[in-house]
Amino acid sequence: MPTLSRLALTGFRNIEQTSLQLSPGFNLFFGNNGSGKTSLLEAVYLLGMGRSFRSNQQKPLILHGASQATVFGETTEGITLGIQRPLRGAQIIKIAGKPAEGLAQLSHTLPLQLINSDTFQLLEGSPNERRQFLDWGVFHVEQSFLGHWRRARLALDQRNTLLRAGAAASEIDPWTEELANSAKQIDQARSHYVKQLQPLVDACWQQIGGLNEAELSLTYWRGWDETFDLKEQLQESFEKDRRYGFTTVGPHKADLRFQINKQPAADILSRGQLKLLICLLKVVQAQFLQQQTGISCLFLVDDLPAELDSDNRAKVCGLLAGLKSQICLTSIEQEQLASIALAQAQQKSLEMALFHVKHGKIVSV
Repeated sequence: MPTLSRLALTGFRNIEQTSLQLSPGFNLFFGNNGSGKTSLLEAVYLLGMGRSFRSNQQKPLILHGASQATVFGETTEGITLGIQRPLRGAQIIKIAGKPAEGLAQLSHTLPLQLINSDTFQLLEGSPNERRQFLDWGVFHVEQSFLGHWRRARLALDQRNTLLRAGAAASEIDPWTEELANSAKQIDQARSHYVKQLQPLVDACWQQIGGLNEAELSLTYWRGWDETFDLKEQLQESFEKDRRYGFTTVGPHKADLRFQINKQPAADILSRGQLKLLICLLKVVQAQFLQQQTGISCLFLVDDLPAELDSDNRAKVCGLLAGLKSQICLTSIEQEQLASIALAQAQQKSLEMALFHVKHGKIVSV
């Protein structure tokens, strides 16, 4: 699987211009707060996802005084990725010099896993956060999943619009049928994925020592009563849905619960333990993707030392090194992470590159 060998930025955040040669193993960016470390990770994320993980607006991504921000990447196999974000007008995305067919093509070309302060929402946030985690995994290993997901999304949007408009049941029924049919395929793919993921979670949990031999389990809930067919349940809840103006059951209500000894993990773990668990879950997803497709993820890990002591930093770096994937890490201080990451990289025969970031300038060390 190709890795990102070159990254070039122009007018992105506080980075006027830079061009970096990245290591296929560990890449550690260190520097003070506000120096531009997170912006580098954000730029790579933009290349793989077509959007920022920090802002939905275009203007904040563009250097003050510049007319656009440009991010360019090249893989070890010579595939180029380019994104232009102008102050006005639409974003331009190109893959191998040609306009991208869509964000899904971008995601397949450069699969990413992000670990930052927002990823605590995976355990502490709404079911939507966990559905995104679940669907990312299914999307990358099940080719037909995206089509079913899109059909379900369209059917749901149309059904909700008609419910709010007070349309007759006869107008809504075709979309109810389409939603139920697509939901069945989505549910099967999600359920199968979770069952396959659990053994890898168990093995990884044991590898890091677990939590006093506590059991870590994943429980999938499909979004409607397990004893009912979704079409029947949608028909039964029709009047309630009409009152509320939206569909109250279906795959858009699914959830994935993480439990320690049958208790919600977010209720009993410390912040450091939660971060360690999130890292584990992301690594397990990447392991499964490698096993099923041979594809590796590029990991973006922002401020790994935060909330983690040296022992747990070593555990996370060990998990990441075991993937033999490309990893970009940030830290305020070089000493906080460099020796730990280097030791883990050497154990797995991985290369490592160090970069000092200061006032938007990036220098290889």
